[in-house]
Amino acid sequence: MYVAMKSTMYEVGQITPRILVTTDFSTQSERAFYHGLAFAVSYQARLTLLHTGPESRDAVPWDRFPGVRETLAEWGLIPEGAPRTAVAQTLNVEVAKMAMRDLSPRLGITDYLRKHPTDLLVMASEGRTGLARLFNPSVADHVSHLTKSHTLMLPKGHHGFVDPQTGGSQLRRVLCALDPGQDWRPALSYLKEWLPILAGGNEAEVVLLDTEDSNSAPLLPQRPGIQWRHETYEGELLAGIGNAARALDASLIVIFSRDRLGPLRRLSGSRTDQLLRSPGLPILAVPAP
Repeated sequence: MYVAMKSTMYEVGQITPRILVTTDFSTQSERAFYHGLAFAVSYQARLTLLHTGPESRDAVPWDRFPGVRETLAEWGLIPEGAPRTAVAQTLNVEVAKMAMRDLSPRLGITDYLRKHPTDLLVMASEGRTGLARLFNPSVADHVSHLTKSHTLMLPKGHHGFVDPQTGGSQLRRVLCALDPGQDWRPALSYLKEWLPILAGGNEAEVVLLDTEDSNSAPLLPQRPGIQWRHETYEGELLAGIGNAARALDASLIVIFSRDRLGPLRRLSGSRTDQLLRSPGLPILAVPAP
């Protein structure tokens, strides 16, 4: 296994926020790239584009990586044909393109993240059931769980909430459905910091979904531009999430990532898999305490 880095980087100084986007050069992973790049610009963060595949060191297809400067120029953030240094000098964003040789993307990405933790992982994904999931489990779900990464998963066939033509965020309503009995405070603290970034500085509403028999509502974080409200539901959590997401016209679902399933339960798919299929919205998986 090796890690190769494109020799040209758009460098700035030490930056705390770190965003990792994985790419297999598909249309769906390109959408993940648009999201990661928009967030990096909004947060002035370090963005790493990672490809894991069977290519040798000398055969890494650098030309197939998404074009950072071309995209930023299309968004009107830097002039067309601007030099590489413009990304750092104009936007204070550092970008690195990485490649790892590994026949298993999920193992390669997991190994990379264990050595280089990130504040936000952005991946394309799809909900699977039955034998497809049993023999070929979701890479995003697997990596998110093993590395305890905050992971934005974009379902197959969904454009997400970042406009690829402008880089603007269309995130307006977020459904936050955290498990009863868990300590919600770390998740709410993370959301307080990152939701304004995901919303691109626009006004957004967060609906915190809780069981009807919950003893007390959590103390909701306050931050300009993000409005919070608390709602209760009856019955099973998964059904409650799906019904609420459709009724509220949500753009994003936030859930706790959970322990891996046994072989029999994997046939029906994890909660993440089921939500990626229906209602089929982007999911932000937050590591459970």
